[in-house]
Amino acid sequence: MPYSKEHTLNTRQRILDSAVHLFSKHGYEGVTLDDLMRGAQLTRGAFYAHFDSKRKVYVEAIFHAAVHGPVAALNEKTDETALRAMIRGYLDMAHVKQDGPICLLAFLVTDVANQEQEIREVYTRVFKDMISRVNDLQMTHDRESTLAVTALMIGGVAIARALNDERLSERVLDACYKISDQLILDGQPSG
Repeated sequence: MPYSKEHTLNTRQRILDSAVHLFSKHGYEGVTLDDLMRGAQLTRGAFYAHFDSKRKVYVEAIFHAAVHGPVAALNEKTDETALRAMIRGYLDMAHVKQDGPICLLAFLVTDVANQEQEIREVYTRVFKDMISRVNDLQMTHDRESTLAVTALMIGGVAIARALNDERLSERVLDACYKISDQLILDGQPSG
């Protein structure tokens, strides 16, 4: 008897959750199919009922994290206050430490740079979507400041993750937030 649609979707979700978690920690090359399936508490054979390759699950994981990550909350919001709150949450040590939903744009920034074109195209699409959401809620609607805010968010988290000094990581995140906040308000960094 075939599995129900709900069971199939739940299984796929478990695999994607495992993929987001493991790829964000170890990168594409550092994760095996056995690792993915162990993380999802499923057998390796179940993988092929949902994906035909590790590359495909990597691509899907990038989309999955975008749909379920911290930036996804902007889909339901329509004001600048929500944008500022999302940026504050994004540029937070809890996000850096992966205590909750994550955005793979920051966690895979160097990993994706070394991948094939299809994966880089997916990353670029997700990045452009993030820029669009930030721009829609930004008071100035200035494309350059939107790009700068988005780069500060992703870069701030990526750098904070790489540091072994938590106080310095927090200072990096705070500095990125302050500049982002100023850019949101008037499209210009203060100074």
